[in-house]
Amino acid sequence: MSHKPFISVSIKTLNEAECIEKTIDSIQQQIAEYPHKIIVADSLSTDSTQQLASNKGVTVVSLTQPADRCCGVGHQLGYLYSEGEYLLLMDGDMELEKGFIDSAIAFLESHPEYAGVAGTVEMDEATNYEFKSRKQRLHEIYPVGDCDHLGGGGLYRRSAIEKIGYLTNLNLHAYEEAELGMRLVDAGYKLHRLNVPYFSHTSHDMPTLKLLMYRWRSGYNQAPGELLRSAWGKPYLRNAIKMVKNEVIFATYLLLLLVAILTFNIDIIALALLPLVAFIILKTIKNRSLLNGLQSVLNLAVLSVGLLKGLTHSMRDPMTPPDSKVIKE
Repeated sequence: MSHKPFISVSIKTLNEAECIEKTIDSIQQQIAEYPHKIIVADSLSTDSTQQLASNKGVTVVSLTQPADRCCGVGHQLGYLYSEGEYLLLMDGDMELEKGFIDSAIAFLESHPEYAGVAGTVEMDEATNYEFKSRKQRLHEIYPVGDCDHLGGGGLYRRSAIEKIGYLTNLNLHAYEEAELGMRLVDAGYKLHRLNVPYFSHTSHDMPTLKLLMYRWRSGYNQAPGELLRSAWGKPYLRNAIKMVKNEVIFATYLLLLLVAILTFNIDIIALALLPLVAFIILKTIKNRSLLNGLQSVLNLAVLSVGLLKGLTHSMRDPMTPPDSKVIKE
């Protein structure tokens, strides 16, 4: 390839001191032949993430308001400081795999109808239920071929992002890549996952219940409702409902169960509990463990209650830039 396009890399971080140096090293090794800018978009880390990143000679920018912290704000912050033809999205606990950049650029340069491309994912050994479950479903979460969104990030055509107005929605505590995919597909673009390694990922090592509590406090669990609210009145609302259909169904069931409990009628309450008992049995059989079955149901219950909370969450205009400052150019 004679022409080497300019690539901006956005690395979103919040307390990633343990991994950020390895993340930056892996990117620098793979991107050295391309004109580039590496941006660490930090959500006010309270550890040494900003200092460690600054020592690596990359651009470091940070939010100034702790209330702005969420998954959707990170890459939008990076995008605001980006330049060039392509945007590579990474998290501060990922390592870029060898050869991905060359394969991704080659694909996008020869397929102008595609807005973004990703690759396959490797995960370390998980210790909690959520990440064990995620590891088992890697081929479902990161399907190879044409897809409707690129979970985990990807390499995007910057002109496509400019056409749809913003990169990631700063209101969302999760599903930001799904929402990005919906807007790109709605604008007539395609997305693709190559059968080449993209990144390896370090799992959260918190115990299952502690991770659930952390995610509730951080607002992560209200993301299904935020996604629906952000898609309200848009052509892709049906896709958003499909994306969180399990949470929608379970949230509806929980509301009906609450109504049944409020009747104080034992027969009605027992009848209303039957689907829950059947669901726990099914999940136990599927997971081959009562504990994992219960954790699966608890996980879905928390996300479903979070969906109801997220529906009431006020939305800012995603085109309005968050307050930020440059830590290091």
